[in-house]
Formats: sequence, C-alpha cells, structure tokens
Amino acid sequence: MFGPRQRTVPLVLSALGLAVASCATPTAESGGPESVSTVTTTPDNVPIDHPASFPDPDVDRVTIAPFPPTSAPPVFGVPGTEVFPPLTGWEAFDAYLNRVIIGGGSSAASVAVSIDGEIVHRAAMGVRTRGSFDLAETQDRFRIGSISKPITAIAMLQLVEEGVIGLDDPVGGLVAEGLNVDQPRAGTADITVRNLLTHTSGFGPHDNLFFGGQVESCEEAARTGFERSLQGAPGGAFRYSNMNFCVLGIVIEQLTGQPYEEVVYERLLTPLGISGMRLAPTFDPGPDEVEHYSSEGRNYMEVLGGAGAWIATPSDLVTIIDSLDPTTPGWKPLEPETVALMKTSVNDPSVPDRGYGMGMILYGGGNAGHTGTIESTHAMLLDRADNVTWAITVSGDYPKETPRLATIIDDALIAGGFISG
Repeated sequence: MFGPRQRTVPLVLSALGLAVASCATPTAESGGPESVSTVTTTPDNVPIDHPASFPDPDVDRVTIAPFPPTSAPPVFGVPGTEVFPPLTGWEAFDAYLNRVIIGGGSSAASVAVSIDGEIVHRAAMGVRTRGSFDLAETQDRFRIGSISKPITAIAMLQLVEEGVIGLDDPVGGLVAEGLNVDQPRAGTADITVRNLLTHTSGFGPHDNLFFGGQVESCEEAARTGFERSLQGAPGGAFRYSNMNFCVLGIVIEQLTGQPYEEVVYERLLTPLGISGMRLAPTFDPGPDEVEHYSSEGRNYMEVLGGAGAWIATPSDLVTIIDSLDPTTPGWKPLEPETVALMKTSVNDPSVPDRGYGMGMILYGGGNAGHTGTIESTHAMLLDRADNVTWAITVSGDYPKETPRLATIIDDALIAGGFISG
C-alpha cells in the first residue's frame, strides 16, 4: 500500500465563534506556497451515502484553519504497537476524498481550492488509467464536460463587450448560412446571442445527436438542429441543450474568422497563463491526460465542441472563474457589469440568484459555477460567496449524481477541521 505524499502550508487560526452549517471554509492567509498532495492510498472503507446538496447560501465569510495538533483528541493504542495521530488539515481533506471517491469505485480524481484568488491547495488521487500503477498528478487534465460552457460564454461575451455583436442581435440566420443549411426551420433565424447563452433558443436537447453517434462534428450537429423544428419560440422557456453552446462556438468562429479553440486561447487562457487545455477526442488521451472510459463507437467529444469537449486541471478551472471576480488580483477578461449578467437567472425573475444565468449555474446566496457530466466523467466548479473557489474532476462512475460532489467537498472540509465554533 502506498502512503500519501504531501507538502503542507501553515495556516492562520482565527478564533471565531461562528456556527457553520454545511459550508466549511478554509483559510487563504498563508505564509507559504499552497499545499500539493498526491494521495495514493487504497481505502478500505465504504463511503457513507449523503443526499446531494449545495453549500448553505446563508453562511457568512469565516477565516479559520485546521485545529492545531494540541487540540486533537488523545490517541490510545495497544501496548507494543505504533500509534499514529489522526490526520488533520489538508491531509485529512485529501484522505476523505480518496476514501469516498476512489473508494467508491472511480479511478482518479483531482481537486483545487483557492481563497481570495490564491490557490491554497491542490491534490490528485488514483491512477491515470484504470488497472494501472500510473499515478494521477495535479498537473493531469481531465474531461470537464459542461464546465466548458462558462469558458465559451466568456469568449462570446468578450465579443459583445467589444461591440462585434449585440446580446440581442439575431445570429441564427448567420449560422445557418455559414453551415449551408438549405431550409432552416421557422424561428431559427430569430435566435439571438442571449438566447443561446441562456438556453432560451427553443432548441430541444438533441441528446441523440451529441451522444448517439449520429453525426461526426459540432458543425454537423448544428446543421441538423437548424433543419429540425424548434421546441419553442426563441426567447421563451428555458430548455437546457448542448446545442446552444455548440452553436455559440460556431458563432465565435464566424465572427472572428478563427478556430474556436484558438480564440479561447488568445482571449482567455493565454492571458491567464494557462496552457495544456484542449478540445480532446473521445479516445487516445495524450501526455498528462487522464483516461476516461468510453464505450466503443462513441464520438461525443468530437461533437460537443464548445458545449463540453474541453479538458483541464482543477487549477485551470479555479483560475478561470476567479478571474471573473473583480476583488481578486490579476487580469480580468470581462467587466463587472457583464459578469453580473452571467450571474443573473433567466428562470425566475423573483429569485435572480438561483437557476441558470449565461453559461453559469446559480445556486443561491451568491454561489455560482457549473457541473460537467459525460460517460465516466463527473466534474464540478463552484465560486462561493465567501471568496472560496474549488473545482474537482473525476474519472469514473462515482458519484452517480455529479451535484453530490458539493456535499463531498463540504464533508472533506469538515474532515480537515476547516470549521469554526
């Protein structure tokens, strides 16, 4: 059995008497570099199942640290045996994730946590390829599924800010013409940028196009989408569909004259110092890429495009979403007013911070992010209202429901002693 390798960072303890519900908060006030861990132990415990939940939107900002060693409970052992103190801090955080996710049957996972825009912890666990001894590392990239949507939204909204296109300008006709659609269906010409960003275009799910092997590319899927009847009028009801962000990637290409992936690098990733992300194929992972099991004959990564084909590290994802926060240091891809639009729900005007915005899922209380789910892929990115941001990527089938990752991260923070009161 392998033992964990970890480089930890001293954290500052703040004596706060606040009661924390389901949302535990570590500290960013660090005197050194962030902690980095590769967890390689094989757990024996079976994870306890918790109902999926999201962080408590009513928890105030707290700044705390793991309990100091002196506060740990006494350890009793059998005479003549070596006794180890219980894990605390990030070691306990990582051990919990390893026990639950890898112990639950997934082959690899990786996580990153930042506070106030500073990454304070990264960890990887499991193996790059199922059944191998090739250990996953924190620089390894995973599929992120629909977390690709905020990335596409940022690139699109940059063009809106620059006046290249308006949010309410119709683009359906432009796309149909560029794709050589002979007879686009009624209403498709009226689809606007805003409709695509908010899933109010009228497109249906089209899951068979993206996951059924019926087409070979995002462009072919979009062409078919424009040839089929809409399920509603543009600007009407919210209908989540990968078609919207596949089409947005095509709009970005048509407006810039550049490949979508190149535009995202030029406008977002390179200014943030990110390299190695790419639109990956369904099979044949490259160096520093984790393998995700895919059924024979599938080609969904080639078809999803801007809706779900990116691979990235959790640190990449945290860096991207933190760049939207005007209070964090560094370069900003969008103006605060545009970010506010991304975080305004289209679902219910009476609850503007819950539902779906523009490429963002809104969980209430200022918490926003996105999930990503594909075959053997579970990923979640969450920017919390207390300036804690985390991202986790998983290769495997556990947890079955991707939103449960929020509960798992909360429980891991509690296991690490990142609580107050």
